[in-house]
Amino acid sequence: MLEYGIKAITTNPTIITKAKEIIKLIDSRTKKTRAFVLPAEYAPYIEKIVKEIEYKKWVEEKKKLLKNSKIDNSLEGFSKVGRESINEYLGND
Repeated sequence: MLEYGIKAITTNPTIITKAKEIIKLIDSRTKKTRAFVLPAEYAPYIEKIVKEIEYKKWVEEKKKLLKNSKIDNSLEGFSKVGRESINEYLGND
């Protein structure tokens, strides 16, 4: 794994395009990791993880909506929100 500062990437962006291994971007002021850049050849390995992360974010968003909504907490009210939310996530209109 290669480590670069954000400034190094902004001054020389070809570092990313030519990389054959994972790059760790570090904020030089705070010494915190800000991002990872993965070559496209790793796509099959991370697609499942990305989809899982997106799904968890989606679930949290729907939980917040349900908590803040004025729909009653009955099974009927929940099923309406749940069905609409699932169709929204799946792209079914």
